[in-house]
Amino acid sequence: MGVPKKKSGGKKKPARAPQQLTAEEHYENAEMAFAMENLDLARTSFKRALELEPENVEYLEGYGSFLAEVGPRSEALAVLQKAAQLLPDEGFEKYMYLGQLQEGPEAEQCVRKGISILRGHIQQHAAPPALHADRAPRRALRLPRAATTGGAEPAPAEQEEEAAALEEHMQGMLSSALCSLVEVLMNQAQEKGAAGLAAVEGECQELLGEARGLAPTSPEPLQALASLRQQQGKEEEALSLLRQSLALWFKPSPPDDSEEEEEEGEAAAGNGKPAEKAAEGAAAGSKEREQQSSAGEEGSGGEEEEGEGQGSEMDLEESFSDVLEQLLDENDSDPNVWLLLALCCQSGGDLEGALGAAEEGISLCRKMKLAPDDETLAGFEAMQAELQAMQEGQIKTQKAAEAGKGGAAAEAK
Repeated sequence: MGVPKKKSGGKKKPARAPQQLTAEEHYENAEMAFAMENLDLARTSFKRALELEPENVEYLEGYGSFLAEVGPRSEALAVLQKAAQLLPDEGFEKYMYLGQLQEGPEAEQCVRKGISILRGHIQQHAAPPALHADRAPRRALRLPRAATTGGAEPAPAEQEEEAAALEEHMQGMLSSALCSLVEVLMNQAQEKGAAGLAAVEGECQELLGEARGLAPTSPEPLQALASLRQQQGKEEEALSLLRQSLALWFKPSPPDDSEEEEEEGEAAAGNGKPAEKAAEGAAAGSKEREQQSSAGEEGSGGEEEEGEGQGSEMDLEESFSDVLEQLLDENDSDPNVWLLLALCCQSGGDLEGALGAAEEGISLCRKMKLAPDDETLAGFEAMQAELQAMQEGQIKTQKAAEAGKGGAAAEAK
């Protein structure tokens, strides 16, 4: 007779806990999910990384950048401010984001701090940390990941090429940061009227001059300068600068057949975006002026040089249909962009497109909760009234012409 086995008390052994991820692994998962636009997973992974290491500045900056782009902005502000408190003299990116998230003197202070840090890195010939190089905010302020990865020691010639490319990229980042500061200064000036603009236009001019020198092929300084000229009331110069900016910014590529068919279908149905409609109108206006210019050249050979200059300008304006749509895709939250678009459309003879851009600008100003007497909002409303009056005048002229034709036909009978 064997020894009886002891009965179990009914309790099961606890299941083996799954392998726990480290904070670094959670953070890497968050970055990967963000790059793949899986925002829910990215948010969860960022939070788990910070639960394990709540004062890791890299994780705070990464999560703050994520929140700055997808929201909520209030949480982004708190996270980035904590990162700035923990590491105040490094990481210019967080200060550029803080400048976007705040307004007034606070925004200016943050952007200036970021610029100061970046200048220091450039002067020391050292690269700033590229925490999120595979993504970029509205203004591209990050280093390419290839410039910071490890590996075999490159040859001296390759080292020189990499150093030159890195220096050029850093100068481009500084140029973009200077444009951001100009934008902040101009936004503050708008609240103070003409006196406010007079107080900052000298510094803005100087900053944009430096920005253009740092990145001669970047369209951003010219676009910012166009906004400045527009605020100064120099609309013709603003349009000229915008055209130059678009020529640098836009690189035409052959359109995809399916995209062309889809866009044509939307246009036929009248469902195009305001930016698309406005851009198409600007392009149509430029073609009409080109035809008029060609007719004038046939009758006058003495103005050949002037005709060539006009022709090159027409060639540039033919790209507006694609350029303006892409420009607004990049930055549709700046009222000045809509105002410049409205001016471009008006100069191209497309009143409907100009009116659409002006109405989009008014809507944006109201979303920004600008005061009713704000100069930007008032400018849009004045332009809207002017364009509506011009449209009414065109309709009356057209009706009168049709009535005249009808009367002439009746007399002929």
